[in-house]
Amino acid sequence: MVEAIPTPDIGAQGKAQKKATPSVKAGAAKRKRAKPVHKELLTAAEIEARKMRAVNPAQYYRQNLGQLGFGDPEHALVQTIKELMDNSLDACEAMGVLPEVSVELTATTKKYEVVTNKTKDGSVRIFPVFKLVVEDNGCGVLKSKVAKCFGSVLYGSKFFSFKQSRGQQGLGVHAAIIYAQLTSLEPAVITTKTESDPKAFRVVLKIDTEKNSPVLVSSEEVDFPRPHGTRVELMIAGDYTQKVESFIKELSLANPHADLKFTVVAQPGQEPKVLHFKRANETLPPPPKEIRPHLLSMEPGALLEMRSNDTCCATAKQFLVRHFVRISEAKAEELLKASGLAPSSPPKEIDVEALLKAAREGDLMRPPLDVLSPIGEDALRQSIRRIYPDAEFICTASREPWSYRGVPFQIEVGAAYGGQSVIEDCERVKEGVFKSRVIRLANKCPLIYDSKDCLLYKVVKEINWRNYKLPQDEGNLPMAPLVIIVSLVSTKVPYSVPGKFAVAYHEEIREQLRLALQSLGRMIQGYISHRQRQEHEQHRQSIFQIYAKEIARDMSVLTGQDQALIFEKLMESIKSKQRAKTAHKPKQEAPTLPINASGPPQPCPEKKVEEIAKIPPPPKTKKQQFTLEEYLR
Repeated sequence: MVEAIPTPDIGAQGKAQKKATPSVKAGAAKRKRAKPVHKELLTAAEIEARKMRAVNPAQYYRQNLGQLGFGDPEHALVQTIKELMDNSLDACEAMGVLPEVSVELTATTKKYEVVTNKTKDGSVRIFPVFKLVVEDNGCGVLKSKVAKCFGSVLYGSKFFSFKQSRGQQGLGVHAAIIYAQLTSLEPAVITTKTESDPKAFRVVLKIDTEKNSPVLVSSEEVDFPRPHGTRVELMIAGDYTQKVESFIKELSLANPHADLKFTVVAQPGQEPKVLHFKRANETLPPPPKEIRPHLLSMEPGALLEMRSNDTCCATAKQFLVRHFVRISEAKAEELLKASGLAPSSPPKEIDVEALLKAAREGDLMRPPLDVLSPIGEDALRQSIRRIYPDAEFICTASREPWSYRGVPFQIEVGAAYGGQSVIEDCERVKEGVFKSRVIRLANKCPLIYDSKDCLLYKVVKEINWRNYKLPQDEGNLPMAPLVIIVSLVSTKVPYSVPGKFAVAYHEEIREQLRLALQSLGRMIQGYISHRQRQEHEQHRQSIFQIYAKEIARDMSVLTGQDQALIFEKLMESIKSKQRAKTAHKPKQEAPTLPINASGPPQPCPEKKVEEIAKIPPPPKTKKQQFTLEEYLR
């Protein structure tokens, strides 16, 4: 029997819902039939355009610190010290005082970890965080400019100045502060005092890389131990190696007038190590002079922009005379006529390409060459002797100032040969064989990295040092205990990268450097030849001494004289001959004949001929011969 299941009473509300069901289904069907709303379709160019935005210098260099030498902790530590010391030396020279720069590097307990695959112990490499303090006695910075000078990338006074200086773009200290922020999260502390300030001004700041502007943490007036100067404190992650001490030593070599003191605590709790390089002389080098750009140093685009933005010149002739060096009014008229333009025309009508072509083809003077501040041969020699006190031979040479593409420059070279201090600086190839070392200087600042890409290093390798009695493999540096110093000073050093690691190729620089190194090689050859002659003579004497005793014994038997007396006479004879060889005979100056500069040489006057005829000939010396008895007497 099947039991009937009762139907539930849905009531009035249930009936109403049941009646509404068909309409709900109809609405759902309409929604299904409705066309979907399509999203806006964008092209690839439009998608990329929406991503575009301007990038300020701080943002760019925050992501590309490797271009400035801050790519890894080892390079970053040396580069930070370099940039801060460059600024210190420039500030001292700007004020005209002998530089006194102190550097303190202290390891802290704070660590900086880097993820890497190069370590055996794991994928994390740990570097210590150092506290770096650089203090100088320079001119200082005005209170109103401190924040911008240290907190805005590319803000400074050197970029627009056509003058020899260690810094050129105003990037170094800003990159160091950004790197310190990224690795230690600590702000920079700057204390500065000018000559007129009663107290120093202390600022704690960071760089806002999104806005390229300083963020002041605090500022106050404090006491300062010097009458004027600047002190910069940074917390920076780094890897301390011998490169740091090597840089300080080379910087002292390039600046013999500077007093540099370096104190380092490589690990927490260690005793501080102090390197103090006292100045080699008390003479300031001649200050560099600022000049206007030379027309031949201008690129067409830069000249076009200068012409378009000029608002102070009414005529093209006035534009050339006012903005460029070595262009007089007559020379300006000549160049403008050669380029097909009237001198009275407005500057905006100048044909840039035609003007530059006329300047290249015309007889345009080179830029003034007395605007540079080289180290000086004597000062460089003193500095080399201070760094390598036991060197056997030291020599220096320099070339006259020259120019490349309208930019003045000057080459100086030096060398230290032999001695324990030189050997310690050279690379040991094998027992008793050492590879020479090259120290590169640009505007009195050492170039530490990228030596193989540097023109200064390449030219040293190109020299055939075998011609100067130095062993050398093909395409390598000479195999000798030798340190070669190469210095380039210029109003605009052609660096290959913004980090100022290497000098780019220019034929004029290469040629002047080649000639200077050849002159240096001849000096080294003269010393080596002299030393070889001395060694040969000593070898001869040693051989004679071996047989002198036998000769003295036989002569004593023949003559009955004392053997010791005969031996003493023989040795005295050798020494007297040696002294005669080394003695320099005075040279008589030959009478000069008058020469007519405007024509061929004129015949010598009769009086002059008579005077020449009266000069007695040098006396002929006869070799003295002795008998055995006379010789012994």
